[in-house]
Amino acid sequence: MDTDVIIVGAGPTGLMLANQLVRRGVRARIIDRHAGPARESRALGVQARTLEIYSHLGIADQAVALGKRADGAVLWAQGRRAARVPLGDIGRDVSPYPYLLVLGQDDNERLLGEALRAQGMAVEWNTELVGLAQDTDHVTATLKNPGGTRSEVTVPWLAGCDGARSSVRELSGIAFEGAPYQHVFFVADVQMTGSMVPDVLNVYLWRSGFHLLFPMRGTDHWRIVGILPPHLRGRDDVTFEETIPSLRQEAGTELSFQACNWYSTYRIHHRRAAKFHDRRCFLLGDAAHIHSPVGGQGMNTGLQDAYNLAWKLALVVSGRAGAALVHSYEDERLPVANHLLKRTDRLFSLVVSDSRLAGFVRTRVMPTIMGLALRTAVVQRIVFRTISQTGIRYRASPLSEGLAGLPEDGPRAGDRFPWLRLKFAPSGPTEDLFEKLDDTRFHLLLIGQGMPPSGIRELGDLLRILEVPSDPANDRALARARIPRVSSYLLRPDGHVALAGTHVDAAAVTRYVRARLHFAGNGAGIVEKGLGDG
Repeated sequence: MDTDVIIVGAGPTGLMLANQLVRRGVRARIIDRHAGPARESRALGVQARTLEIYSHLGIADQAVALGKRADGAVLWAQGRRAARVPLGDIGRDVSPYPYLLVLGQDDNERLLGEALRAQGMAVEWNTELVGLAQDTDHVTATLKNPGGTRSEVTVPWLAGCDGARSSVRELSGIAFEGAPYQHVFFVADVQMTGSMVPDVLNVYLWRSGFHLLFPMRGTDHWRIVGILPPHLRGRDDVTFEETIPSLRQEAGTELSFQACNWYSTYRIHHRRAAKFHDRRCFLLGDAAHIHSPVGGQGMNTGLQDAYNLAWKLALVVSGRAGAALVHSYEDERLPVANHLLKRTDRLFSLVVSDSRLAGFVRTRVMPTIMGLALRTAVVQRIVFRTISQTGIRYRASPLSEGLAGLPEDGPRAGDRFPWLRLKFAPSGPTEDLFEKLDDTRFHLLLIGQGMPPSGIRELGDLLRILEVPSDPANDRALARARIPRVSSYLLRPDGHVALAGTHVDAAAVTRYVRARLHFAGNGAGIVEKGLGDG
């Protein structure tokens, strides 16, 4: 076998997984049954956590330059401005990217595809998975090639990133539980002017539904998502011009449309695969879970699926970790999907319900409550961490272990470690912690202490050690994050806390690596006390 992993599906999730595996030395192939990338996209929002991941791939700056920064959202109810949801102000101490980036799925795919080609790998288009058989140590995939011929390929692992109608899921006999929403939605890419607040997401709530207006790059460029009026449902030939009267009725009669670049109607489902991992196969992204567009979470959740699985699968493929490590993918990501489905389904049901009571709550009660609640700092932080996906944590994961002595209100095992600016040498400059983290390695963050004489050899060259000395500026930054002056955190390659404690315990780290990562390694970690070499 000259391939370690076959990735089925070259959307954002599949491209992210391919990029992460290849940069970790895994021999992968990525196939897609389509002739090429999608030209139109419904997914628009790129969250802060996704941009943090993009920064490790070297494409965050390109994404920001290509997209449109939205520092918040404005809610309109029955034509009146009702509330504002800020993002930039409340997120500036949480992430280097404290905003929603409006960037179409097609542009995200292009950036990820270019990054993959730069690593010497390309998508195999017009190649379809038509058969699948699993054994104890391999998968046999039957592929329909561009010329129509069929071939069998045997690989150790296979990842299904092939969307809501996933062949991998269907061939594996995994149920896709859930149902479609009853409404028909439309998306339109337009040039328009009107009462919209510029540079933010405008949410129009009305008695019979909603319209979302996303600011796009360019002059007067907007993407509209909404519900088709009842009299237009049930038709396949609806045009954008037919939706304009309802748009003007709810979003303002002064709306003026210069051009419609493209328009599409579609239905939305809320479904989840019964399991995300079956022996040698995995499900990621829309193949594993689909839900409403509330909050712009869908594409970002798939990208995080891929980021979560990649480092684990790479360790297993390389022989550094036992195969049991990949079981933690489902342990961690399935609860995230469950929580997301429940949260978005409740909110979406309220937003689209046709009942008189729901219409009253949507247009009168909800904007008032949100307007009042979002004036408090605590609620603002919760909103940003939820929307940006920086608050996702894996505290119940088998990979998360907390030792005694740490405060309950600080970073705990399973949490994404906070974004901090720290000095890594007593007389050194203040540096961005995230810029120092290499997401192909583990990091042992030693705060107010040095490395024990015995050292830690289990992770070998996969471990980098960062020492944070006592310093007034460091102490202030640590105090804001509720991190004790003497503490230690073993960070996973994806930036989540694996093991947390006070004074570093080399024996505890060794036990963790062997028991929880199923790992046996050699060599010394890389100690970085100063600037280091990145």
